[in-house]
Amino acid sequence: MTLIKKYSFGIILLLLLSNVFISCEDDPTSVGITFIDPEDTTTTRVLDSQIDTMEITADNYSYYISTYTSGSFMIGNYQDYTSKSMLKFVEVSPDYDSSTIISAVLTLRYNGYFFQQDKGLTAFDIYKMTKNFNYPDVTYDSVNSSDYGNVSQGSYLGTPSDTQQINIPLSNSLASEWLEYAADTSYQFKNYGLMLLPNASSNTIKGFYSFVNTTELIPFVTIILTKNGVQDTVTLNISEQVSLTNAPLSVVPADRFALQTGIAFRNVLNFDLSKLPPNVIINNVHFTFTLDSKNSFISPGVDKRITIGAVIDSTTNTDSLFIAVSPIDSVNYIASSTTLNGIFQRWNSGSLPNLGLSMRTITESTNLDYFVFYSPTYSDAALVPRIRITYTPRQQ
Repeated sequence: MTLIKKYSFGIILLLLLSNVFISCEDDPTSVGITFIDPEDTTTTRVLDSQIDTMEITADNYSYYISTYTSGSFMIGNYQDYTSKSMLKFVEVSPDYDSSTIISAVLTLRYNGYFFQQDKGLTAFDIYKMTKNFNYPDVTYDSVNSSDYGNVSQGSYLGTPSDTQQINIPLSNSLASEWLEYAADTSYQFKNYGLMLLPNASSNTIKGFYSFVNTTELIPFVTIILTKNGVQDTVTLNISEQVSLTNAPLSVVPADRFALQTGIAFRNVLNFDLSKLPPNVIINNVHFTFTLDSKNSFISPGVDKRITIGAVIDSTTNTDSLFIAVSPIDSVNYIASSTTLNGIFQRWNSGSLPNLGLSMRTITESTNLDYFVFYSPTYSDAALVPRIRITYTPRQQ
């Protein structure tokens, strides 16, 4: 064989071998695929809470919040739930002291929100607040029964529907006290506001428009009076409100945890990462959890996103490093982000204590929407929270 022939043969052989190697690398055959785990290459591993029996626990708890900025305030009783509201009219004119009150009427407008009986009966009494509060800071646990009187200043019983306006006659003496106090803050009777307290006849909770709305929807008081022999009408329409709702955690079904606006119910999920090797790089954290739609109560059109964060103080459940998780369909949620990767990376490296992931509704102060999720103790493994961590071992 001549030198040229040998050289040509060598080139041809080299080209053929190169084509084989390229085909094996970029386009494996079906035979090759059966030997390659797409989630476990030569450089990555996967820790799966179900396959690797990672322990996950849920800690559901109440976290009382301020609902001052909500567009509605809640009044009523529903099973083990109770909602009362504080309402205060401010910037009352000082020009009507020494007036004779003919009538005073509180007007509220129902906003169509109910929990959970649309046709249920709404029944409440109105009492004077006897203690001064900074309304933006008020939470359920900061007010007790000694902070308001026990003499009714007005009451309501009915079934408001649509956006019905309801009118509640108030005590004339109450209106007189407000006007006198506006003219002289040293007056013995103060304007600290009202407590709208549901009574035993109430079997639903309904929402009313708060001051965070347009003028035609907000609460107002109409006072008809005479002063110096002249009849006049005074309208009080600048107000503050805050809802105070509570329920025991026993309302949450067994083997579930709940996230609820208004109260609020929150949850912490804890993950046992003892099977995750140290000194690894977290490539991806894939976290799934599932809504129990049958036991939930979510109003139409509501923002269903859930806020997840890293707990940094287990005593107060203070959290940080938040992400918002949207449902991918009617019941399933998937969380996967660089922030979540970073949380697990810090837990594994020890730079952040592993105190769990906090969970809450993103619209926590709005109403009483109730999101129930399957907990780690639920019998169907396909519905419980699941974590899948893809990681890369570091070079030793």
